[in-house]
Amino acid sequence: MTRAAAIAGVLVVAVLVWVIGLHVGWYADNVITDVPLYRDVADRIASGAVPYRDFELEYPPLAAGLFWLAGVPPVAYTVSFSALMLVALGVAALAGMGIADRLGLGDRRALAVGLAVAVSPLLIGSLIETRYDMALAAMIAATVWAMVAGRPLIGWSLVGLGILLKLVPLLILPVLIVHHVHRYGGRATARGGALAAGIVALGLVPFAILAPAGTWDSFSYHLDRPLQIESTGGAYLLGLHALADIDLRVETSFGSQNLIGEGPRAIAAISSGALVLLVIAITVVMAMAIRDARRPGADRILLAGVAASLAAALVCGKVLSPQFTLWLLPVGLLVAGRYGRAAFVATLAVLVLTQAYFPHSYWELVALETWPIVLLVVRDFAVIVLLALAWPRPSIAHPARGRARGARGAPAPVPARHLVD
Repeated sequence: MTRAAAIAGVLVVAVLVWVIGLHVGWYADNVITDVPLYRDVADRIASGAVPYRDFELEYPPLAAGLFWLAGVPPVAYTVSFSALMLVALGVAALAGMGIADRLGLGDRRALAVGLAVAVSPLLIGSLIETRYDMALAAMIAATVWAMVAGRPLIGWSLVGLGILLKLVPLLILPVLIVHHVHRYGGRATARGGALAAGIVALGLVPFAILAPAGTWDSFSYHLDRPLQIESTGGAYLLGLHALADIDLRVETSFGSQNLIGEGPRAIAAISSGALVLLVIAITVVMAMAIRDARRPGADRILLAGVAASLAAALVCGKVLSPQFTLWLLPVGLLVAGRYGRAAFVATLAVLVLTQAYFPHSYWELVALETWPIVLLVVRDFAVIVLLALAWPRPSIAHPARGRARGARGAPAPVPARHLVD
């Protein structure tokens, strides 16, 4: 199969799954959706209201722009927003295939990644078209593709835009910096970082001037959030409740269902600290692993660092909303080395296990019923497994044995410092 045929096939599958698969039977029941919230933001902006000044908004400025854009076409808002997320799905699939090619993983692996992303709506369910996290996943995938394809200016521009869309790309900044220093040196990295910072400032400073308090509240909102019921820490407490009947209290606040009390507060604080330590650890081990690596091995280590950082965010975040698992597409599917296939399966398992309880059994979970708790605990454990599988280790730089047939020849190894755009 030619590359063009593979791309066309993946896009056709994505459209068919989205247009048909998501709107029949089990998948058609959008019982929990954020689209009305997005539409309200779009209506406010269209009427002349300024985010952060005239109304509260928990999302960064580019997210508000995305919500507004979905309201521009003369069709139902749900249709236009869904179409935007379908475009994001296509971008993520194509970026994943491009990354696989650059990492030298072979044509079959690239096709498998593209098809896995294309059918992911069937794995994760209808939330993929009722949350905007697919756009973030596409942004992260495009960023990684730009970095491994030798397009660093595009990559750093996408980093800035990604931060303006959702703050998550801040967590992958350290591994991006390590990779860029290794490949291009410190000065080039400083210029790329300055470009990303400039884009963030361009999007954020005007709102900070117009509404400093409201803009800061959009950040402090996330710092103040309690331990969400689906987080790993929350799953730990729910598991104890199911096994030992420990007392738990669930409260709705900050747009989610959260655990309250001294225990959940302590675990939330520990989780936040553990996330910082994990990101530092991932960055350090990646710097050690990449030190003597050459292309495409260094790029494989970068991909692993990105996947591990995002998995760490899910494992240690105070909040693990179901849509956050979309961040793993397609990077979790692209981990190379001995554990690459296991990471591929683990990523898909995280999506399937998420749909196993959300949205159809979510309120039973909130009611602390045992079976949804079991599903949640298994899902969160799968994320921990993925973190371990994606951990950036030196062996990832080398192709796994039995490299897939049809792999495009990897670039001849050259000293990393001599590589240019």
